[in-house]
Amino acid sequence: MTPPPPAAAASLRFGRFELQPHERRLLAEGRVVALGARAFDLLLALAERAGRLVDKATLMDLVWPGLVVQENNLAAQMSALRKLLGEQVIATIPGRGYRFVARLETAGAAESAAAAALVSPAPPPLRTNLPAELPPLLGRDDEWAELARLVRRHRLVSVVGSGGIGKSLLTQHVLAGQRGAYAHGVCWVELAALTDAAQLPGATAAALAVQGGQGDALDALVSAVSSLSLLLALDNAEHLLEGVAALVRALLDAAPGLRIVVTSQSALRVAGEQVLRIAPLAVPAGPASAEAALHYGAVALFAERARAVDRRFQLDDGNAATVVEICRTLDGLPLAIELAAARAPLLGLPRLLGAMQDRLAVLTQGRNRDAPARQRTLRAALEWSCELLSDRERRAFRRLGVIAGSASLPLVQALLAAEGDAASDPWAALDLLDALAERSLVAVLFPDNDGQPRYRLLETQRAFALEALAREGELGALRQRHAEAMAALFEAAYDEYFSGRVGVDDWLGRLEHDLDNAREALRWAREAGQRPLALGIGATMLRALPPSLHDERVALADAVEAGIDASLPEALQLQAWLELSCVLADAQKARARTAAGQALALARRLDRRDADRFALYHALARASSAAAQAGDLDAARALLTEAAQVEDAAWPAQRLVWGTEAAQWVARMAGDTERALELGRRLLALDRARGSHASIAAGNLIDAELAAGNAAAAARLGADLVASLAGSRHEYSLAFARINLLAALLAQGDALAARPVAEAAWGMAAAFELQHAAAAYLALLAALEGRAAAAVKLAAYSEAIYAARGEARENNETAATLRAVSLACERLDGAGLARLRAEGERLRDAEVAAVAFAAADEGDAAGA
Repeated sequence: MTPPPPAAAASLRFGRFELQPHERRLLAEGRVVALGARAFDLLLALAERAGRLVDKATLMDLVWPGLVVQENNLAAQMSALRKLLGEQVIATIPGRGYRFVARLETAGAAESAAAAALVSPAPPPLRTNLPAELPPLLGRDDEWAELARLVRRHRLVSVVGSGGIGKSLLTQHVLAGQRGAYAHGVCWVELAALTDAAQLPGATAAALAVQGGQGDALDALVSAVSSLSLLLALDNAEHLLEGVAALVRALLDAAPGLRIVVTSQSALRVAGEQVLRIAPLAVPAGPASAEAALHYGAVALFAERARAVDRRFQLDDGNAATVVEICRTLDGLPLAIELAAARAPLLGLPRLLGAMQDRLAVLTQGRNRDAPARQRTLRAALEWSCELLSDRERRAFRRLGVIAGSASLPLVQALLAAEGDAASDPWAALDLLDALAERSLVAVLFPDNDGQPRYRLLETQRAFALEALAREGELGALRQRHAEAMAALFEAAYDEYFSGRVGVDDWLGRLEHDLDNAREALRWAREAGQRPLALGIGATMLRALPPSLHDERVALADAVEAGIDASLPEALQLQAWLELSCVLADAQKARARTAAGQALALARRLDRRDADRFALYHALARASSAAAQAGDLDAARALLTEAAQVEDAAWPAQRLVWGTEAAQWVARMAGDTERALELGRRLLALDRARGSHASIAAGNLIDAELAAGNAAAAARLGADLVASLAGSRHEYSLAFARINLLAALLAQGDALAARPVAEAAWGMAAAFELQHAAAAYLALLAALEGRAAAAVKLAAYSEAIYAARGEARENNETAATLRAVSLACERLDGAGLARLRAEGERLRDAEVAAVAFAAADEGDAAGA
């Protein structure tokens, strides 16, 4: 039951409405709205529990206390509220209940909001990917305790059992109970949608929201998690066993603070693996009273699911024997029991038992007779459950089979909107989802970083639905509809990104849930030769894919560029070239500049027909940034001047950030430290204003403060940035932040405060290939501590890495190295200096710490 809310406020305002509990009336723009007593009670019950899911049984008890009423009464009152309030106030959660989602305001809310706006937003919590609300775990107390014990004692545990046995739910409950046991939390990684073992590192990095360096995806993931303390779950590993085994070995070898749980139908057979085999739920061996039977997991689950469909269902001594026999017939399989229990109130228990026994007999004699008994049982439950659906429900169920992972309501509506199914009534898709969810054929999820529900078929149901689609000859048409729907959703999402209506981090989090669907749609579009669809989906994916999926982004960039054709819509070509100019900017600067030039040529043509000049501004800014990075400052300045003439100061931060970024690149490359600093501060403010918690802008500002001689300001910023990243999984950003802070402290001459920062920075440097940058500051630390020999060795070590990589040093690193060598030269003669340089150039990574953090030079200063 939903807990009682606090006493209602004098009034609750949402949008143009005001709900007045004491007066029992609803106002719309100050005027009283006609609303029946039951509808008012229903609205008040939901508003008082705003943001929380309220199940149907609870609502019926609140609105009709002490009365037995049919569920259609609740549906009728909800329909009346929908017509009055619109679609954005109350969300229907199919199979579960309802949620008040409109923003509520009470007295003083405006003042509180204004005060809150002055405070910097807190960084987002560690991502778990667990559903916000887990279904109850019934009949698994012993397995829960055993799995929790194994996880505490061992680094790798595999939860093994047949499909539909309940492995995932059990593991999710254990993870939920361990959230606070690990410094970097717990994380759930869904593998079912992956088709290739090569996708495993990127999918894991994306689920963790960690940052790795460029290059090999597995190496980047390993470096990103090597210092984390974390409990990681890899779900549905059976179709990629060898790849998962290799991934697990690499992660456990590199990350001593990591523990991994794998759910699979087979064990990994990896050294050190502990296997917990999950059996079916327990069923009484013989006759049992209702009270005794409820102590068995299978019976408890049946009763709970039957009550969820019809709250009047009660297990008693009169029906307990039949329920026990149903559970025994279904082999205690949780999924099969849920499917059957959902039909119990409609058919009655005797008919339900007879129907299941008949279906199993047919399967035993038919084409599935050689399948394992539990597989036959589950298929029987699915076939029988689908046969009881109406034609529209059955058609909707099989169409949902094309969903990869999970889907938002708009995507579901697009898939079902055909032949009158849901096109004319936006609520029809919800009604169909509600019916399927109540029958345990569709799962409703609430991602932990998004309050909107999502819908998915478990892999067993999805395979069954796809088989039905193919049998009905609908698979090709549904694949096309799925791709068209994803292209439309991504087109709208791309426009929304630059609109200012949604923050960048929120946008990325929302689209991340649809990346599996995007990949599936993109694959079909390419195979079908649907080039506009492929380019539209691919271009938006370039913006949505996180940096942790570096390999996938690079491969996608190649495919997007190859897919651009002059025959395609120019606006679509422009979007693709702009995104390519961004994705390629770090690693392939010349190619990025070419992409920016192509985008600018298109933007100039389109600008003559477009009242909104942002596309031209965006292209000019990208072209200016690319020219500045290439050292072509004259071209960069000309493009920046033109962009400034187009810029509209009223634009949101999501737009203005591009021109500011270009201006800062021009200032940095021109050596204008004061201007670069001013623009760095503005860029950070814009980054925060557009809802981004990324640390890149903050790190650039620290560099700019230091270059301008503001070491104290750089140190304050660096300390704040390190503190904000500590405890997060952003180890890549944290490594850079520590190096930035180290640089600032050394610039102030504070070697005492710098030493622990240096030790922490060096501990992370190798994982992200930052040894050259970190060593430049280790050299200065040694020099300030009077260890001249170590300073020369470390400076030579840093310079040798830069030379081997063919990279130019940043100005701040150059200044630190020169200062370190200058201080050392005051204590060393020429011969000693040359010898120490040669030794430093030959230093190996593993030897650096001993040199950098020694208490003294161990006699090397004798050459002074």
